[in-house]
Amino acid sequence: MNICMAGIDHSLAGIDIREKFSFTKSRCQELYDSLRQQRGVLGAVLLCTCNRTEVYLSCAEDHAPDPFLLLCAAMGEDAAQYAQMYRGRRGREAFWHLCRLACGAKSQIWGEDQIITQVKNAQAHARACGAIDSYLEVTFRTAIAAAKDIKTKVRFSRAVDSVAAQTLAAVKSFGQPVEEVLVIGNGEVGKLVAQALLDSGYRVSMTLRQYKYSQVELPSGAQAFDYSQRYEQMPRFDAVVSATSSPHHTIKLEGFTQLQRQPALLIDLAVPRDIQRSIGQLPGITLYNVDTLSGQDIAADHRRQLEEIDRLIERHYADLQKWRRYREEVVAQ
Repeated sequence: MNICMAGIDHSLAGIDIREKFSFTKSRCQELYDSLRQQRGVLGAVLLCTCNRTEVYLSCAEDHAPDPFLLLCAAMGEDAAQYAQMYRGRRGREAFWHLCRLACGAKSQIWGEDQIITQVKNAQAHARACGAIDSYLEVTFRTAIAAAKDIKTKVRFSRAVDSVAAQTLAAVKSFGQPVEEVLVIGNGEVGKLVAQALLDSGYRVSMTLRQYKYSQVELPSGAQAFDYSQRYEQMPRFDAVVSATSSPHHTIKLEGFTQLQRQPALLIDLAVPRDIQRSIGQLPGITLYNVDTLSGQDIAADHRRQLEEIDRLIERHYADLQKWRRYREEVVAQ
């Protein structure tokens, strides 16, 4: 068996391209069904976040497909137009990439903490879809263990710790007073943002879908109202943050322009985007997305930290190789 991966991410592709490669859960299942029909493909994991879409494959030894070509074929996209926007890796290099990614060393925000959970969720969803095989299962488990080891032993030097901190910084530095903030979306990112704003003294309200009122625990101090009332409630807010996994816009130009008072600051943390981009062209409106919100400067000492990270990855790679040799011996018997 061998492992290979390919992906499109923020380092090579802007949000206009990345949102074409975003997947809902139902689309993930369709992708997995398509990949499993490919000759020599034994298992697959799709990792889809705001900053990247990557597909990992476990393949037979005599088979070496290009995962990105398979991904584009399953999506009905012409891979040729994205030829300069993706990277592929195999074997040791693919494992190294996954470990660096899971610990936050590949993120726009250096060392961010949310990505390890996203990697875990990608593995779990592939398992639920019946797409992952034992080799990818152990590969991901080992990479996650490496990431946890790295997060414990390497002190990431960074100006901000997460998307929530970047959002808070944007609110604080905005040129107009901000007292009340609306957060649309009550997933992990939405709750992290709401908590950061509350901790800094802002008044925060969050939207809830009617059927989720009894299922979601919001940060203490956050007010809530039904998502369907968002336009009705929006005029009282100075800023709006939207962070949902919806395939549709949560704020559309038509509804926004009809508001009696428009929040001057909008922050869109979703891919595909929640807020219709033309809203950002309205006079007096500032609209950030995940690319324009996050700075991409890497601190000078990141190279030193990467050396520490790679030393730890080497140990976990050795563990993975031991497991692989043992498995091959058992199969041979």
